[in-house]
Amino acid sequence: MLGKEGMKPGPTRQWRCTVCGYIHEGESAPDVCPVCGAAASEFEPYEAPVTAKAVPAASRWQCRDCNYVHEGNEAPETCPVCGAGRDKFEPLKEPVVKPAASGTGLRFVIVGAGIAGVSAAEAIRNALPDAGVAVLSREAGQPYYRLNLTRYLAGEISRDALPIHPEAWYRQKRIECLSGREVAACSLADKTIHFDDGTKRSFDRLILAMGSHPFVPPMPGNTLSGVISLRTSVDADAILAALRRGTACVCIGGGILGLETAGALARRGAKVTLLESHGWLMPRQLNAEGAGYLERYLAGIGIRLLKQARTLEIVGSERVEGVRLQDGTVIPAGLVILATGVRPNTVLARKMGIECNQGIIVDNFMRTSAPDVYACGDVAEHNGVVYGVWGASQFQGTIAGLNAAGVPTAFGGLPRSNTLKVLGLSMMSIGRFEAPDGSYLVFDHASEKEYCHYVFHDGRLVGCILVGNTDHGGAAKKAIESGHSFASMLTAGVTAQDVSRWFHSAEA
Repeated sequence: MLGKEGMKPGPTRQWRCTVCGYIHEGESAPDVCPVCGAAASEFEPYEAPVTAKAVPAASRWQCRDCNYVHEGNEAPETCPVCGAGRDKFEPLKEPVVKPAASGTGLRFVIVGAGIAGVSAAEAIRNALPDAGVAVLSREAGQPYYRLNLTRYLAGEISRDALPIHPEAWYRQKRIECLSGREVAACSLADKTIHFDDGTKRSFDRLILAMGSHPFVPPMPGNTLSGVISLRTSVDADAILAALRRGTACVCIGGGILGLETAGALARRGAKVTLLESHGWLMPRQLNAEGAGYLERYLAGIGIRLLKQARTLEIVGSERVEGVRLQDGTVIPAGLVILATGVRPNTVLARKMGIECNQGIIVDNFMRTSAPDVYACGDVAEHNGVVYGVWGASQFQGTIAGLNAAGVPTAFGGLPRSNTLKVLGLSMMSIGRFEAPDGSYLVFDHASEKEYCHYVFHDGRLVGCILVGNTDHGGAAKKAIESGHSFASMLTAGVTAQDVSRWFHSAEA
């Protein structure tokens, strides 16, 4: 990848961080990204006219697989988000945000306490040491890693390991956490949040980070006892309370959440049937060949997979007894998990008259259509995209917080990537994995234990699938995001193994 010295400023003199999407304006890329701490080598020329300012930074650690940023003197034993080992972490510099010119006495309210909301709160506090910052959560307890719910369900981590930060961290940062509070309405005219208990809270700047909710298909039986969607820690506890060794469980939905949930239940000793309506698993992330490896692995850990299985109804009187498919087959079940997708929580924003599409529409500065109101994370829609992934939510939260605090910082978007671990099987899918025409070059390699698939266009890697071995996934992800040229390498006789070896050497 190009280092800073190899980057020639384009006519617009703008640079995009390929790790977090931050946009910098200047003669050259900054030494350090002020949002995620990435080095100058992670920047690429960018054309959109934006204004952002770089600032110095100090030391942190970043997971190369999922971009999780860890604070501490050394990298953690394992990544709390994707489970990668310590060897997958690399040192970063701590971004230090230059305080805004004014802001003393400003009141910031953040609705939503997921990673987007917490990241926004931290960014505001770093920029405005004396501002009032409050994070509102409808759930009880401390903000936690939602992505770790399946690891908790599998017994890989305890409930105590779920929180993003210890309680003392919020006291030290002087960030007020209001948990178990339901927002009933918000008045933009007098900038007031109204809670369902009749109390209210005033603000000067508002950040909407409400996340998303499970999509429950409108099928008969979806409200029976024993039918659960895994979205909160309360949901996870309800599943564990209903689960016994040998319990017949049906997971409806073969996406990432459905797979990880099925794997967690199988580890607990349940008899698991996974239903996928498509011809293969994860059609948005995998091709048929890559999905085949995943299917064989699931069979090996005792998960029964039914493809092109469309659910007609969930049967039972008061409690679930089974799932009936459209072909008439009835699958016995004492527990049914709905993993059929999520929808952004836009109800509050729509009531406020804020422009929404699939999510709350935001610009590069995470601003909504309402003055002094920002949105980030799973609820936000940027350039037509609702990312719905942890890394994007973290970065959008930081950028929304900086802009709300008066530090102009732009988000330029991120390529899609997915990382999955099902009881030991690693999978990574990044960018475009299907060639739309003959101008694309495709390289595949399959062995008994792993599968790799690379797609190149105009000498650049535009997508890849790795199943079974993702050791060089971080290097492949960087190559896609930075637009690294492989033109000199893509000569006659080159194989997928050659590409993999190149990435392994880059990762070393």
